[in-house]
Amino acid sequence: MHLPKTLIAAAVAALALPAAAQAAPPWSAPVSVSSEATSAPHVLFAGGAGTVAFNGPGASFARPVLQAPLDGSAQAVDWPGAKGFDTTYGAFAGGERALYVGSNGEERVLVGEASGPNGQWRTSLRGPKTGGARAAAAPGAAVFGTFGPGSVYLVRQEGAKLEPTQKLSGRGSIRSVAVATNAGGDILAVWDRAGTIEARYWYARSERLSAVKALGKTDAALKLGVALGDDRRAVVGWIDQRISEGEAAKGSAWATARTATRGFAAPKQLDTYGNNDIAGGVGVKAAPNMVVFSGSDAIKAALVNGRSIGAPQAIAPVAPDQSFADIGLGDLATSAGGKAVVAVAAKDRIWAVPFDGTAFGAPEDVSGPEQEPHQPSVAFDGATAYLAWQSTPTRVEVSQRPTP
Repeated sequence: MHLPKTLIAAAVAALALPAAAQAAPPWSAPVSVSSEATSAPHVLFAGGAGTVAFNGPGASFARPVLQAPLDGSAQAVDWPGAKGFDTTYGAFAGGERALYVGSNGEERVLVGEASGPNGQWRTSLRGPKTGGARAAAAPGAAVFGTFGPGSVYLVRQEGAKLEPTQKLSGRGSIRSVAVATNAGGDILAVWDRAGTIEARYWYARSERLSAVKALGKTDAALKLGVALGDDRRAVVGWIDQRISEGEAAKGSAWATARTATRGFAAPKQLDTYGNNDIAGGVGVKAAPNMVVFSGSDAIKAALVNGRSIGAPQAIAPVAPDQSFADIGLGDLATSAGGKAVVAVAAKDRIWAVPFDGTAFGAPEDVSGPEQEPHQPSVAFDGATAYLAWQSTPTRVEVSQRPTP
């Protein structure tokens, strides 16, 4: 697939600009909030306040979680009670309160909640003993899949209370998990169990789980994304590609969607990958109106209308790079009205691609030239998008822009 000439021209022009110009509006000049980051940053809003959270220095699961305000007004400090958290392989979610889920490195899964950036974390160990866990979180819902022949579990968050653990799946090899929630409290969890993409709803009004629904077959869907609308419409996307010790087999990108009244359509193939063309970064993200993914030759997006998934379009000229797995799609955030920002990690800078509710704009240079910046995270707060990323080796930077 060839990139549009206008997109290539915009990218080339941006690369030619001096560093000071690249930090100009619509994004604010990057501000460093820490030089002690050792794992991925997460942007989240909880309890009415925004923060970026990440591990500081230390031994493995003994590392503290640091957090800093998103406006860059202060340097990062310890988040009290966040013990045993891993911000790369664990998952955070915001909302009325903060939520975390991830392996604690001691054969159990740690689930925690806090009132917000200044609140004390309260944690509990959940699920059976496991050598590790796949983890995902959304406002009000923590989902994890245990290793080995394992299962998928759900922990719901009701205010300051973590509800009892609920088993969602049968036993099998759990390769990935994803979860989304909506304003009504409904939950949609999705996972790959031994080569089948499966999904299950929690219906908030009736306080019950749906039956498990099989969405499609895979070889190894190691990267998975899901979105849930307020009327229970949903979008699921995945990258089917087996990866072992840094090498990848041939793969493909897929997506399916449903409406409020009709179930999931047959999966649609969106792209293919050759041997060792690893879909980098997080691989795939979904919103109720789109699925975005690290494509075979660019970052791509397919718009969703009902159960129909449109043809993928290239939105940023960033192709897979086997030498650096973090290159590719970093994150996707949506605002009220269906607007969005896609965060992308390239080898020398962080890009953001705006979506105004109808069309994608040209990639915007957020970081200016840097050495292998990676793991960007983005979220909206009202009319402002906030983006954070890790710079080599241990710096975390933040920037912001008005809603597209």
